Amino acid sequence: MALGACSGKSGGSTSEKSTTTTEVTTTTFGLPAGAEATGLRELTVGQCFELPVDDPGADDRAVWVLPCSDPHTHEVVSLLDYGGATVRGGGYPGRTVVQDWAEQNCYAGFEAAVGEPWTESDFDIETWWPSEESWARRDRKVICTVYPSSGGRTTGPVRP
Repeated sequence: MALGACSGKSGGSTSEKSTTTTEVTTTTFGLPAGAEATGLRELTVGQCFELPVDDPGADDRAVWVLPCSDPHTHEVVSLLDYGGATVRGGGYPGRTVVQDWAEQNCYAGFEAAVGEPWTESDFDIETWWPSEESWARRDRKVICTVYPSSGGRTTGPVRP
């Protein structure tokens, strides 16, 4: 399944944050001890993981699932079914429409998942949404994850 990716990035030391679209990259070079390789779309809420490769052409991005007690970069905080606008006949509504819906709904659920408002948190949001190609295969999954806004790793679940 090809998925889009978007990151919310911190605006620095101010209390205001901004959202920017970025390509996902990583510096992880080998399967960490205790990790299990799996597809991004196979993740469940509460799982922690690393992004080992940046292969936007991949049918299903591979990730390394780790126990949340181990250092990791991402945690799945919610899985949503796209429920926004569609094109007549159920066609793909377009990347911008799907991306906007995914971002708005992942941000809306942030405080409930993390326990504090996004503007006060040490975590940022990264979302994945269906591409036009995966939409044609009936993919409507939106994946909401959080990661340390410092760009490093964290241990333990985001909500104690």
